[in-house]
Amino acid sequence: MTDGRPSVERAGTPATHPRIETGAFGPWQTNAYLVWDGRSSDALVLDPGMGAAEPLLEQAAGNGLRLHLIANSHGHIDHIFDNAPLMRGSGAPLAIHPEDAYRLAGQNTYGFSIEPAVASVDLLEGEQLRIGDLVFDILHTPGHTEGSICLYEERQGLLLSGDVLFRGSYGRTDLPGGDDHAMLASLARLVADLPPTVRVLPGHGPETTLEQELPWLRRIASEGRLLIPG
Repeated sequence: MTDGRPSVERAGTPATHPRIETGAFGPWQTNAYLVWDGRSSDALVLDPGMGAAEPLLEQAAGNGLRLHLIANSHGHIDHIFDNAPLMRGSGAPLAIHPEDAYRLAGQNTYGFSIEPAVASVDLLEGEQLRIGDLVFDILHTPGHTEGSICLYEERQGLLLSGDVLFRGSYGRTDLPGGDDHAMLASLARLVADLPPTVRVLPGHGPETTLEQELPWLRRIASEGRLLIPG
């Protein structure tokens, strides 16, 4: 990496111990994450919701960090609201899955005016995203939207799950771009491919572990259809 842009790669060096700052923003209480390896100055912001830009910039400055990348787990307005001011304040580029890039125009039915933003980095299945010594696998996990993704740091046992998986539930599929069958497949993939000890940091609500969610996830998988967890 020589031009200051984030690297999207297929291999990486061993990770260290990640540091994570979390805040819930806006009327939807969307979780925004500031993530770095605890050693270098490069940091990732995931999902800067309404009102998140200024606090995130202050947190980054207070920890001596440079925002390396702003990423969206998907394109719903509660996760993209402060993309533009955060990009302007940090100079960091924006990343999203191409199938959700059209949502960055900010059109919505809630009556909010959102400053549009343009992503210059694609978050693609099978590639890896490096932030300092952290290397995240990009998992395309549609169902909540067409372009929903999760970021998985295997060596640290860490999953940034967006609105795919929450504590005790999964993301809605009744909004535009939602798909029951795709969500079922995405949840089944997480159960099949990730160890139960994985720490899950969701787009809303408190963190959890995959192990804690396995009883209802396995019930959904056995039924072959989405059910109300419980």
